Amino acid sequence: MTLQLYNKRPFSLVLLSLAQGIVLGTALIMLSQHSAIAASGVTINGVVPQPDYSSSSQGYPYSSGPVGSRATVNGRSIKEMGGKTYSSTPAQGPVILRDLGALPLPVWRMAKAIFEASQEDSLDALRMPIEMNEMPPSFGAAAASSRDPVAQLRSLSQSGEDEEILNALFDTLTSGFVHVGRGSPYEAYVWPYFAHYPISSLDTAQREELRQLLPPDAYQQTIQSGQYAYYILGISPDGVWQYFFKEQ
Repeated sequence: MTLQLYNKRPFSLVLLSLAQGIVLGTALIMLSQHSAIAASGVTINGVVPQPDYSSSSQGYPYSSGPVGSRATVNGRSIKEMGGKTYSSTPAQGPVILRDLGALPLPVWRMAKAIFEASQEDSLDALRMPIEMNEMPPSFGAAAASSRDPVAQLRSLSQSGEDEEILNALFDTLTSGFVHVGRGSPYEAYVWPYFAHYPISSLDTAQREELRQLLPPDAYQQTIQSGQYAYYILGISPDGVWQYFFKEQ
C-alpha cells in the first residue's frame, strides 16, 4: 500500500477558531429573537456552516456540504455486525457535515483527543483517547486478538508501521462526516461521510476528494464496487469512541 503523507495542522488553531465562533454565535442570538442561528468560525476546506432548524438538531448548528451537493437527508440507522456496517439510506445521501463546531461537546472532545494523538509518532499516543472510554472501541474483525487495544490497532497496519494507521486516522478526521441513526441505539457521528454516501452519486469534486483520501487500490475498489472500502470511525453522541475499522 502506498502511503500518502499530509501536512498536519495543530488542533490549537481549530480551538481558537471555535472560540471565536462561539462569541459570534452569542452576538447573533442577542441581536435577534426570531433567529436561532449558532454560527461557528471553524471550517474545513473553506465550507461555511449553515444552521439546522430541524427539531432533531437539539440546538446544535449542523452544517451542510458545498452548494450543489446532493446531500439532503439527515441520516440513517446503522448497526455494526461482524466488522461491517449495514444501513439503509435514500439514494441522494445524508447531509454532509464539515464544521467541527457542529459537534456536541462530548463528541468534539473525543474527536479532538483522537486527532491530536494521530499527529504523534507512535500509536501509543492513542491510549489516552482509548482510555476515555469505559470499554475499548472496536477495531473490527481484522484486528488481532489481544487484551491490549493498541496492539489490536497496530495489527491493522499492512506495512507494520504505526505511521500508516496514524495517517489514516488523521485523514479520516479531516474529511467530511455525517450524523446517522438519530434517535436509535446506533446513533453516531461517522467519518468519512463516504461510508454513508452513495458512491454513484458523487460529483466530480467529491470523487477527487475521495481519491485524495484513499490509497489507489482502495479508491479503485470503492469506485468499482460502489461501496466505500477503507477506514471508518464512529463516535456516539455521548462522546464514546465506538469503532475504527476498515470497511471491506
